[in-house]
Amino acid sequence: MKKFVAVLAFGVLSAGAAFAQPIANAAENTFVVTYANGAVARYHFNADNTFGAHTPNGHIHGTYEVTGGQLCLTPAGGERGCLPYAGDKNVGDTWTQTGSDGSSISVTLEAGRGEHAH
Repeated sequence: MKKFVAVLAFGVLSAGAAFAQPIANAAENTFVVTYANGAVARYHFNADNTFGAHTPNGHIHGTYEVTGGQLCLTPAGGERGCLPYAGDKNVGDTWTQTGSDGSSISVTLEAGRGEHAH
């Protein structure tokens, strides 16, 4: 679970009135997370507060919630994990940030869902 949460340190959503647009972006597109070791995970966030991901360790799905300035994920059969979330991201944006485990991760918001759709 800790490695799973580390991936999700990327800023998917933003607070307040701008909240609806990032959810729309997330619901239609793919967040591609690249770890320092080159491993890649692909995340899909759905408008119904569910998510799915193809990670180096297999497929994960569950629910998410934005609360108290954090993005909280509860994978099926797993423990809820929460991380702070950052500002708006748009298709084509790539950014680097520190994961919750201290490693550097790269995140790209790609258009569409491709073959990894959930």
